[in-house]
Parts: sequence; structure tokens; C-alpha cells
Amino acid sequence: MKPLCFNELSIQPLAADFQGCYARIKRLIETYKVAKDPKKSHGFNGIRFYQTLDQIMLESNYSVRDFLADTRARTLATTLLSIYRYPFIDDNSEEERRYIQSSFFISKGGSELPVHGLAAAYLYETIGIGFGSEPFWDAIRFPLRIEGEESRNATILSVSCPAHFEHPDFTAWKLQHTPVCLVTCGIAPSCKKIHVGAHHGKDILTQFAQRLVHSPYVIEIVNSLPWQGSASNFIHAIRDNGLIEIVLVTTDKGFGLLVKTTGRNEKETAEIGRILKAQYD
Repeated sequence: MKPLCFNELSIQPLAADFQGCYARIKRLIETYKVAKDPKKSHGFNGIRFYQTLDQIMLESNYSVRDFLADTRARTLATTLLSIYRYPFIDDNSEEERRYIQSSFFISKGGSELPVHGLAAAYLYETIGIGFGSEPFWDAIRFPLRIEGEESRNATILSVSCPAHFEHPDFTAWKLQHTPVCLVTCGIAPSCKKIHVGAHHGKDILTQFAQRLVHSPYVIEIVNSLPWQGSASNFIHAIRDNGLIEIVLVTTDKGFGLLVKTTGRNEKETAEIGRILKAQYD
């Protein structure tokens, strides 16, 4: 499980009073709990911080360390301590080397500001988390400019409320960064349905389909496809709901099949497509 990285820019503006400090920490913890919730399967654990507890200010002359010692904050203090990770980058790691060799910035209010926590999030391929201190952090997606050895423009995500985990940008990020874990259908090849249209090429397609259903990732052959004589790729298209269009590019007419697989999302279906190509093309 990956830790999140605290976005130190979200410290400003500071809270006006203790109630504001309490609300800020409470929302951070509520957001973190969604990130860690095993039922959500987001895969996060802990928060890396760029600063020590006495350097993270909540209001003027009142730090997170002061908050932890405040009897009014007793209900949140234990939880906050349990999720705190320091330092934000592991010593003598590849991430530390890359961090030293480059500088990282985001644009805010017409200025480019250096970032450390969001830089660590980029290097560890995770996301940031911060206070909802101002409307700017209501967004979740931020352009990241990198200077130095790794000079490039990138995008980094930083959450500041539980609802951010329902945002389409987070859903897309999670899909991209979640390791593929394929499931098999558990249906015997002889029990899998094969539907091939009654047209020229039926014999070729039926014979190929009978081979294809031996894959544990193929549920059924849904139908044959219109001829694709100009097609050059065995995997012609990846559709929603685990459907793959396969074209026999070695045939003059480009005979093809629509195949139902166990893919639960586009990433899994694409991986199944690569497996089918390797085994049957």
C-alpha cells in the first residue's frame, strides 16, 4: 500500500481560531479514512510529511504539535499521530536522488510555487492530500512543472475532502495505477457459447472460436463481425464490459469475432487482449 504525501502549500491561509484548526484536521482525517478504507480498495496507508509536526502551522503561533498537546483535540490527536510519516522521501533512495536532481513547481494565483510534498507524490507515483484551506484546493488535478534532470510537464492529484475520491480524475488515476489482477471465468470450454453468423467464412471462424474458448479469460463468442479486409491488427478494438473485437488478419476478407471476456474494466480487457494475441494470433 502506498502512502499519500501531504501538500504543504495547503497550510496557507492559516485558520483564524481553534475551531478552524479543529475543522481542518478533522476533514484531513475524514479524507484519509476514505483513502485507507479497505472496502474502497484505494490502497493508501499513511501520509508522508515534508515538515516536522512543529513546522506545520494551523494558525499563527499554533502548530500541529501544539494541537496534539491540546486537551480540546484529544479525539483527533491519536489518529493524526498514527498516520504521520516522516521524512517525506526515504534516505538514499532512487526517489531522493531524482528529487535532488530536479525542482518541482505548480502555478497558483499567477505565481509558480515550489512544491515538496506534491513532488514526492509524483516520484512515488501516488497522490497528495492537504487541507481544504481555500477554494483553490477544491480542485483535484494540478499541472506540475519539473526543471532539471527530469525536465517535463506532468499532472499531479491532490485530495482535500472525501468526495474527491469519487471524482472522475481520481477514478482514471486509480485505473491507471492499480495493478492488473485478472479473473478467470470458471466455465469449461465445452460449455461456452459460440455464436457465428451464417455467412462466408463461418467454418473458419467456428474453428478458430473453438480454439479461443479454451482461454480461461474468454466467457463466450458473442457473434461474428462485419468483414474487415483492411484491418492489420489481431486485436481490432477493445469495447466496454470486457468485449474484444478480434480480426483474423491472415484471411483476405478480414473475418472477425466479438468476444466476451472476464475483463472488468478497459485496463484488464486490454491485458486479456495481449494474452489472446500472444496465444492465438
